[in-house]
Amino acid sequence: MTDIIKGVPIPTAGVALGLAALGNLLSPLIGFVRPLCGVLSALLVALVICKMVMFPQMIKEDFKNPILASVSATLLMALMQLAGYIAPVAYPLAFALWGSAIVAHLTLMAWFAGRYFRSFKLDQVFPTYFICYVGIIVASVTSPIFGMEAVGHVLFWFGFACYPVLLGLITYRYAKHPVPGAARPLFCIYSAPASLSIAGYLAVTDAPNLLFVGVLLMFAQAFFAIVLVKVPAFVRGGFFPSYAAMTFPFVITATALMLSLEAFAEAGFASPFILQALCIAEIMFATGMVAFVLARYVAFLAKPALEARALRMEAVEPGM
Repeated sequence: MTDIIKGVPIPTAGVALGLAALGNLLSPLIGFVRPLCGVLSALLVALVICKMVMFPQMIKEDFKNPILASVSATLLMALMQLAGYIAPVAYPLAFALWGSAIVAHLTLMAWFAGRYFRSFKLDQVFPTYFICYVGIIVASVTSPIFGMEAVGHVLFWFGFACYPVLLGLITYRYAKHPVPGAARPLFCIYSAPASLSIAGYLAVTDAPNLLFVGVLLMFAQAFFAIVLVKVPAFVRGGFFPSYAAMTFPFVITATALMLSLEAFAEAGFASPFILQALCIAEIMFATGMVAFVLARYVAFLAKPALEARALRMEAVEPGM
């Protein structure tokens, strides 16, 4: 087990986030899937936390990498989502977990700004910066569970204000510098911020501006289409921990489309059949990608233990 924990990369938390979000997405459609996704997400979160406790020096070294430092926010986002799972059975614990994750996320933002923006290098900018800053909107999405919509409202506008600034910065970086092979799947994160903004906005707004939602939805779907074209190349490129970027962004894209169609329907605007079909297709795609990435991660995490077992078997055989 120690071999497995030692080999757990920080992006594992991104898969946990994708699973927790997928459970919420599928809950109205397939009720039993939500507890399953919650358990799997919690197990992955536990692995990451165990590594932080058992191998703090490795985590400290990881945080010298801007990609891994910013990706670490997915752990806090996953905890916010899991707090919603816990709330019905242990509300005080869930609320404490949710609040602590928000405080930790805000602290990470401040630390990251001091560490990486103070000594700014354009070639070190990646879409993971969206996670660190726009990702706080997950708190907005989950705030109604705890009756904290006012807090969620403030955090939504903060995260949303970061979005256009980072969009320009990250896009400029992609135009100026090549991206290392292991980091290429991170491009999928482009499809998340606009969709997360929709989900956060609708969660904390009683009377949403449908024009605002519609414009955001067009941006979200356009980015998703651009990312979708590149997914086959990322998959063919071989496994990297950055595969985690192909989970939550796709789940939140499908979630945003579904929530937007519901908001339009509540306002009396019937959605065309093509949009309903697109929503179903995106839900199926997101589910398939999360399952695919989870399977690849399980194989990746189990490899050290399997190799250690094989070595032990080889050591025993000569003496038999």
